[in-house]
Amino acid sequence: MADFERERRIPAGARAVFRVATDTEALQAWVPDGLEVERSGPERVTGHVTIGEDEHDADGYWSVDAEDMRVEWGDLDGGGYSGWLQVTEQDPDNSTVTLHLTLDGAQPENVGGEATELTEEYVDQALDRLAALVVDRGSSA
Repeated sequence: MADFERERRIPAGARAVFRVATDTEALQAWVPDGLEVERSGPERVTGHVTIGEDEHDADGYWSVDAEDMRVEWGDLDGGGYSGWLQVTEQDPDNSTVTLHLTLDGAQPENVGGEATELTEEYVDQALDRLAALVVDRGSSA
């Protein structure tokens, strides 16, 4: 098992950040390269993952807890991934977002090396894109 976790400060209120993070229509704008996600039902998403020459589709759950400003997701087929995103208010104009990803099983990310480094980059990329999207939406509101 491998866990990846990163934190990012975003110059916006926690509720504004959470609204963007949980908007499944905007999800594609901030997920990392190689991942396509679309809503497939209540609390369900379908993901298409492309990493190098490897491609696969997975059905997953998408659970939103608006009160705690937390989103959880994972693989419905037991493929070995899950994660969560937590938004925490620092003050009325600043938030912290924590993104956590867990990979179980035989994925190459679990043994270190290039696959692990790439996954770490993807987690950073997702947080950077989310922060930019939140700031952009705030300036156009």
